[in-house]
Amino acid sequence: MKRILTYGLIVAAILGGCAKETSLPTPTGEGTIRAINAIPDAPEVAFLIEERVIGSVGFKEASSTSEFDDLTYTFNFDAVLAGELTRTRIASQFIDVQADIDYTLVITGPIDTPDVTVWEADRREWAGTETVFELSASHLSESLGPVDIYFADAATPPALGSQFATLDPGAVSASADLEAGDYVLTVTPAGDDTTILFVSDPVSVTPQSRFMVSVFDINANDLAPVSTRLYELDSGNFLNFVDTRFAPQLRFIHASLNLGAADIYIEDPLAAPLVSNHGFNDITGFFDVTATDLPVTYTAAGNVGSILLEDDRLIIAGTRADYYVIRDSNGVDIPIVSITDRSSVSTFARLSIINTDPGRSAVDVYLVQSGEPLGDEQLPFIPLLASGFRPAVVSVAPNSYDLYVTEFGEKVVLAGPIPLLLDLGDVTELIIFETVDPSVLDVGFMPSP
Repeated sequence: MKRILTYGLIVAAILGGCAKETSLPTPTGEGTIRAINAIPDAPEVAFLIEERVIGSVGFKEASSTSEFDDLTYTFNFDAVLAGELTRTRIASQFIDVQADIDYTLVITGPIDTPDVTVWEADRREWAGTETVFELSASHLSESLGPVDIYFADAATPPALGSQFATLDPGAVSASADLEAGDYVLTVTPAGDDTTILFVSDPVSVTPQSRFMVSVFDINANDLAPVSTRLYELDSGNFLNFVDTRFAPQLRFIHASLNLGAADIYIEDPLAAPLVSNHGFNDITGFFDVTATDLPVTYTAAGNVGSILLEDDRLIIAGTRADYYVIRDSNGVDIPIVSITDRSSVSTFARLSIINTDPGRSAVDVYLVQSGEPLGDEQLPFIPLLASGFRPAVVSVAPNSYDLYVTEFGEKVVLAGPIPLLLDLGDVTELIIFETVDPSVLDVGFMPSP
């Protein structure tokens, strides 16, 4: 941050003459700083220098890297805690920033009283001709013990003595230069190169950049038992490593009343259905699938020659996705694929809801206190929930509610009251279905993975 004299200070200096020098400290250089949120059930946390927000970080996120003069500052962390409507100061860290030093502030522990750890490293200036990158490693999992971290060519298996770092929880390694190229990340228990906790696909790492590989606990979005990221420290960008030993998952939701019962194939040519006699309102369990362009075909149940829908869908490694078939306003059955954020947050409940009614372009969704009527003064909790789009995900204060679905802009009830008991950390997924009666909608609960 460049310190700039205000108008008042400038006038005071002029009136005082040139004999007096300013008492403000004079910077001699700059340091850099970022923050990482390592609290698995944390909400978004604001990262501030004094009272100015310089970034916002969710779990596993790093803020962008900022430069500040080599002066003294208090860096603060704010978050909206349970039962609150505004941000609360949850932690502060005083730093006497030194020129050419890079600082990483990591928050861990409970969200209302987190710990702040400060890691320091020398800043790196690149000449522009280097063929190497700089790598460090950190261990930010609370559930794992000490680990060995390997970062090597895919053809090089992990072997004791060749690990990049051995780390206890909360630790960070020294940095080292590696030649740019393709690398595989492997994580094992410390001293055990035969037990693989995590292994990534090869990733191409570019030269003249500073990177940090970090090990985290998982949340409901992860398929592997360990979560890892590769941060580009100078930019704040990151890459999610994927352990491809764990296949991506897909489930199917039948939300088209007129489609009829269907068999679902994910192969070409069609041989054996993955799902048979998939009827309206049915929600399958999750299936392991291949991370590729997946050929999805719906046929009439028991009749492989009657094609109802054909689709090629790119399935992303490391994800758990929902495959809906709905009817659009033109009477055409279309697929919608959604990767829903199911991570639990300790300070509120989360509600996900998708509208699959083709008869209306949108509806309003209301939440009222349990047992209370839907009054004329009540405002919709989710106004204008459009049909045929991915689910809306909203934060909700924990309570006992009745949910209503109404005509858009009107209090004409189409569904409800539907009881909802939402506690802190809950993630509830709902789906609005059409029915044979156009004046009535149905609301179903989506099973948890």
